[in-house]
Amino acid sequence: MTAPSEPQPADRVAPVRLSPWVLGGVAVAATAAWVLNLVGGLGFPDGAPAEWGMNAVISIDLVGVAIATGVGALVAARRRPSRESRVLPWLGVGLALVAAVAWAATSPGLWQTLFAGRGGRYAYDVGGVFFTGIAWALGAVFGAFGYRTGGLPIRNAAALAGIVLWAIVAAGAVGSALLYAADLTD
Repeated sequence: MTAPSEPQPADRVAPVRLSPWVLGGVAVAATAAWVLNLVGGLGFPDGAPAEWGMNAVISIDLVGVAIATGVGALVAARRRPSRESRVLPWLGVGLALVAAVAWAATSPGLWQTLFAGRGGRYAYDVGGVFFTGIAWALGAVFGAFGYRTGGLPIRNAAALAGIVLWAIVAAGAVGSALLYAADLTD
């Protein structure tokens, strides 16, 4: 009778799993943002085709995030072990950071409306989100899929940072849509 073999280093590592809570939370947040963006878009003036188009593209980005992370949450609920994600958290935070910087650089009208009482322009306020929409959406998706229950804390922190940056930009874009629909901006 032979003795059991010595466990390999890979066998000693605690299993990691996709987090259905993080994926589901992002899916719910994206769905809520989409609904609010849609409500804002429905209040846009009839003579604003460019703004309608920008709002539609942002809505498509939000729906894409909701679908990808919603399906991911359903898959993650099966609780199968997965590998530690080495790249997705960093891609998530990097892409979300690119979108956040682009949005912050092009959204002075939002801040003027909120803090100085002067109206900005919707098209300017969401221009950064509009032009970096794919990076913005992928930042949330990669962050949500990069977060692992039982994963390395630094990678999970990077994944959550990407999600938070995405959420901040989403709040700004949706806020701009609602302000424009309320006729507080041009």
